[in-house]
Amino acid sequence: MRIILDAMGGDHAPGEIIRGAVLAADEYDADITLVGNKNNIEEFARENRLDISRFALVHTDIEVSMEDNPLSVRREKKDSSMCVGLRLLADGDGDAFVSAGNTGALFTASSLIVRKIRGIHRAAIASIIPVSPPVLLLDAGANVTVTATYLEHFAIMGGVYMRCVMGTQNPRVGLLNNGAEACKGTPLQTEAYVLLSKSEYINFVGNIEAHRVGQNSCDVLVADGFTGNVLLKSIEGMGKLLSTSLKSCFEANAVTIFAGLLMKNRLREFKRRFDPSTYGGAPFLGLNRPVIKAHGSSNARAIKNAVGQAISYSKTRVTKEIADELKRITHSDGEEEAGCTAGESEEVEGLPDTEFGRQQKEKERSQNERVASGNIRI
Repeated sequence: MRIILDAMGGDHAPGEIIRGAVLAADEYDADITLVGNKNNIEEFARENRLDISRFALVHTDIEVSMEDNPLSVRREKKDSSMCVGLRLLADGDGDAFVSAGNTGALFTASSLIVRKIRGIHRAAIASIIPVSPPVLLLDAGANVTVTATYLEHFAIMGGVYMRCVMGTQNPRVGLLNNGAEACKGTPLQTEAYVLLSKSEYINFVGNIEAHRVGQNSCDVLVADGFTGNVLLKSIEGMGKLLSTSLKSCFEANAVTIFAGLLMKNRLREFKRRFDPSTYGGAPFLGLNRPVIKAHGSSNARAIKNAVGQAISYSKTRVTKEIADELKRITHSDGEEEAGCTAGESEEVEGLPDTEFGRQQKEKERSQNERVASGNIRI
């Protein structure tokens, strides 16, 4: 198993990326390719006495910054560590790609270089919400504007992921909304509710309000990228707030300090649940090959776990299962498969012939034109 790592992506690159690669190689016995400035990588390893002799190094001194326009990266920085790594993956020189770099740039470049599974309109970031049992959220930030059909695709992909990776049989799919009733939400949510309810391939359990996410109400939660990202970061922030508050409580006096020592292991487990580095990263579902997005502020432990997630994802048949499931659905419905090749604008398909549907079609066509001209930021 060979994992390709973007050594120049993230707030703490290349140091934490290299440290994480060493930890991952030791724990998972993985072959790793580091893509980045070879001189900087070797110098850091030498100064910190890290053995990288077992790693393959692919040199480039061009990096993608967090401020770069995602749509210009593939054209203007085609030799960056991110794009080089993705091309290696697309050419079969690795089993998965991991980067902690610019999310928008990684999402756009992945869709164009690695390409989407045929039939998928948009790939999506799939993040695990740290509740019990875990809930898979998608989209967690890649697609701010979506259609009801996109949400249906997210539900299909999320269901396959939970079944293949997490071992959840017949995953329950919920639609994130501000009320449980079918009529609640914007026109997007009401249209999506109808579409998901009619699908015989999705175990749809209805609208899920934010306060019910941790109450074993669903296994997969679908939302547009804006709403999903706000929910995910709110949960992460609340976890940090609770951890800090608990720490203050147990440090109040000698009695509480003693009580804290007795509960040390449980408190450590509580903190670990809400620590983004525990899962390491989030996969882009809907691509032909595994791409894992690690948190921009990832430390060595987070990178190690992201590599572990990439290995686990690569060993499953998620990509093939998604393609087969979508093919089965489109064929049974008598629809022509959707999809596009790199560089082509996507057609707007699957929207109902309603006023909202017509508005969404026009909005999507307008957005696709702006994406093609490079005037929109994802």
